[in-house]
Amino acid sequence: MSLGRVLIVDDDAAFRFAIAKALRRLDYEVREAASGANALIELHSPHPPDVALLDLRMDGIDGLEVLRRRGNTPTKMVVLTGHGSVQAAVDAMRLGAFTFLEKPVDAEVLAPLLEQAVGESRRSTGKGGELALPPLLGSSLAVEDVRRFIARVGPTDETVAIYGETGTGKEVVARHLHQSSHRAQGPFVALNAACVPRELFESELFGHRKGAFTGATSDRMGLFRDAASGTLFIDEVAELPLESQAKLLRALETKSIRPVGETREIPTDARIVVATNRDLWRESQEGRFREDLYFRLQVFPVMLTPLRQRPQDILPLAQDLLSRLGGSPKELTSEAQALLTTYEWPGNVRELFNVLRRAALFAERDVMNGDLLRRMIAASVFGYGSTPETQGRTSSPRIVEARSSLNSLADVERAHIEQVLQAMQGNITRAASALGIDRRTLQRKLKQYGISSEE
Repeated sequence: MSLGRVLIVDDDAAFRFAIAKALRRLDYEVREAASGANALIELHSPHPPDVALLDLRMDGIDGLEVLRRRGNTPTKMVVLTGHGSVQAAVDAMRLGAFTFLEKPVDAEVLAPLLEQAVGESRRSTGKGGELALPPLLGSSLAVEDVRRFIARVGPTDETVAIYGETGTGKEVVARHLHQSSHRAQGPFVALNAACVPRELFESELFGHRKGAFTGATSDRMGLFRDAASGTLFIDEVAELPLESQAKLLRALETKSIRPVGETREIPTDARIVVATNRDLWRESQEGRFREDLYFRLQVFPVMLTPLRQRPQDILPLAQDLLSRLGGSPKELTSEAQALLTTYEWPGNVRELFNVLRRAALFAERDVMNGDLLRRMIAASVFGYGSTPETQGRTSSPRIVEARSSLNSLADVERAHIEQVLQAMQGNITRAASALGIDRRTLQRKLKQYGISSEE
C-alpha cells in the first residue's frame, strides 16, 4: 500500500524524473504533469492527489495561477521555486499553499513534509471526498455569539459580511453558514479577491463569452454561476475595484449577472458571503469602497474576535489542530501550555496552526515543551520578528533593515542564522539546536554563507 498520492507539476522533464524516482522508492504513488493546465485536470479529477509538488515558474498557466484555480480540492500544495523569490513564496502562501521549498529539493526535508501533508490532506476529507468542516471550537462568549449568529442567519438566503483580522477563521465561518442552510448540498465556491488580477475580476465573477477579449478562447461560466444553488464566498472583498463593486451591487440587487461580451442578463441563484480584514465604513468614507455596496452588505454583519482576546480558546484549538496533524499524539508540557496562552498570536489561528505544524515536525519523544515552541515561533521565515519574551520590544535597526531589503530565500536564511548565532554568543551547538537542525548542517550553512563563529 502506498504512503500517498503525489502529483509532480513541473515543465522540467529531468526534474520530474528524478523526484518521481525518489518518491516511488519511498512507496509513494506518483503522477506527473508537465504544465499547469494538466495539473488542473489532475486536481479536479474524481481522485485528486494527496499532495502536489508545484513549480511556480512554468510557461502558460504558472504555479500561482494553478493555486488560484485549484478550487475546493483537498490536495495540499507544496510550492517549489528555483529562483529564490521571497515574494513568489509569500504570494503562494497567501493563496493557500501548504509550504514552500527552494530548488534543489533536499530529500531529507521533503520526506517528513510529504508525510505530514498527506496526513493532513486525508484527515481534511470525509466520506465521499468532500472537505470536512472544521469545528468552531472555544468556550468564550465571542465564539458562542458566532455560533448563535450562524444558527439564526445560516438557514436564510441573506447576504452576510464577516469581519476579522487575518487568520481568525473567516472562511470557516462562511462554510458553517453554508452548511447550516438549505444550500448545503450545493457548491461552496471561494474567491480571494486579493489574488485576482484587476483586469480579470469581472470575467472571474461573471464569466465571459468566447472572443469577448484577447485570450478569451472559450466561454467561461464565472463564479456566480459556478455557485448556483450554493454559496459564493468572496474573501478580501475590499480589494474589488470600484467598477467591479458596482456590478457586484447590481448582481445582489437584481439577482442577475451579465458576462463579459454578453448582451443579456442571466439569472443567478448564489448566496453571497463576503469577508474582509478592513473597516469597510472607513474604506467607503475614504472613497475606496462604494457606500451603497457597504450598506447592502451590512444587513447581517458578524465580527470575529482575535485570538489574543479569547485566551481560554487557545488550548482547545491547539489540541484540535494537533489531532489533525496526525502521527503519534503530541503532549504539551505545562510550560508549553502557558506559552501558548500568553503569546499574542498576531497571525491568529492560522499562525497557531503553522507553529504547531513546525513543532510537530521537530518534537522529540512526542513532547512539545516551551523551548521548542519558542524556537518555532521565532524561526518562521515570514514571522513577526519576536518571541513571546520579546513582544513589544523594537527589533534592532540592523535586523529591520535586513528584513526590508531581503530579496531571496537565501538572504532570509542567512539573516536568520546570523541572528540566532548572535543570540547564542557564537555557540554552534546551541545555535543548531535553536534552529532545529544538526550541528553538521549548520556548519555547512556557515561555510556556504561565509558566516564566522567563535568556535
